[in-house]
Amino acid sequence: MIIAIPSKGRAGQTKSDKVLPSAVIFVPESEMGQYKRTNQNVVGVPDNVKGITKTRNWILQNCGSPRVVFIDDDVKMQGWVKLYSDKARHKKLDEKTWLKTFERMFDSAEQMDYKIWGVATQSATRSVYPYKPFLFRSYVTASCMGIINDGTYYFDEEFQVKEDYEICLRHVKERGGILCARFAYWENSHWADEGGCKSYRTQKMEAECIRKLVEKYPSYIREIIRGGSEYSISLNF
Repeated sequence: MIIAIPSKGRAGQTKSDKVLPSAVIFVPESEMGQYKRTNQNVVGVPDNVKGITKTRNWILQNCGSPRVVFIDDDVKMQGWVKLYSDKARHKKLDEKTWLKTFERMFDSAEQMDYKIWGVATQSATRSVYPYKPFLFRSYVTASCMGIINDGTYYFDEEFQVKEDYEICLRHVKERGGILCARFAYWENSHWADEGGCKSYRTQKMEAECIRKLVEKYPSYIREIIRGGSEYSISLNF
């Protein structure tokens, strides 16, 4: 198993590798020197591989591991939620617990003949619900996504963004479901931090990729909501 953190333009500023020190950071070759000043687990991606979608596929095709966990580099909050009668308390998880969780998710996905799983990417109590720890028709995103790397699933390179939604919906359509863990969460900053996809992602690009999603999976998309710089998608699950 490999924990893959794609990153660009954030040398010395990545956060997710502080939670998962054994993770490998995949960066453009031209930025290797900058990243290696603060982290030795760095692999260079050819500079002609442009954009997050092509980068994810390059990682799948070149990492040499049958199990790949994609993690975004800008973790904001992570852990699990314990519910009490009057409130919910958040607890951070250490690397050992996360690695054990990832292996168990892969094992469970294989037993269900699924190729993809994900962890809740919001820390809100309504999304992280330990009393109903799994969903089987849900969305998962590449903020924290595991892929059984046997060549069955690659990201659709027509989608410069929202590529994780597309592969998720494709998996649900083809396999009848997907494995989503709600007993833990991994929440990222996304638009709040400079670098990464923010360096090239535009609202026009977001809108165009959402249009393609609706065209490709019309019965799965219920609502598109724009909030500031971001678009959120509600699915019919």
